[in-house]
Amino acid sequence: MANLLSNGAKFSPKGTKVVIKISNDDEYITVSVTNQGPAIPDDFHDKVFDRFAQADSSDTRKIGGTGLGLNISKAIIVQHEGTIDFDCAPEIGTRFYFKLPLKISRLRTH
Repeated sequence: MANLLSNGAKFSPKGTKVVIKISNDDEYITVSVTNQGPAIPDDFHDKVFDRFAQADSSDTRKIGGTGLGLNISKAIIVQHEGTIDFDCAPEIGTRFYFKLPLKISRLRTH
């Protein structure tokens, strides 16, 4: 959650809001973080959750980071039997969301 909030703030233009929504149904809780920043480039969509992935990996990029946050977030969500994904659109922003089951089906011993 901290990474999604950090990214939401980092990629939002000054003066815009980062919107957090939480909902649930009988099986899952869904948490989403939406920013009003630029959309993720189409050619980067399949790399968003990769290690060290950054859409702008140039030496002159304006927004810092290691490119590990979303990869780590995905690993944590998957360990809790959930899923994480995103959707985005130009002029609207990007929404990252994860779903976690309300009941974990198996014990983990690691």
